[in-house]
Amino acid sequence: MSKKDKLTKKQKGKLQKLIDEIMKLSSEVVEDYKKNPSELSGSITQVHEDSPFLATKEERLLKIKKDAPE
Repeated sequence: MSKKDKLTKKQKGKLQKLIDEIMKLSSEVVEDYKKNPSELSGSITQVHEDSPFLATKEERLLKIKKDAPE
């Protein structure tokens, strides 16, 4: 590693301040989510139209045309 690739003491200090701030904010987000859980977690469940979880075509919630463009 060459000398120009190394951080100065001042740069290291600034970087550490940023790291500390990001860690503090992320901890606050986790705590807020624990206290106020969201119903919109971003999770998606996908079930293929031919899935065995859908026993019959009548049980399907959506009707999809096989020849419909995506």
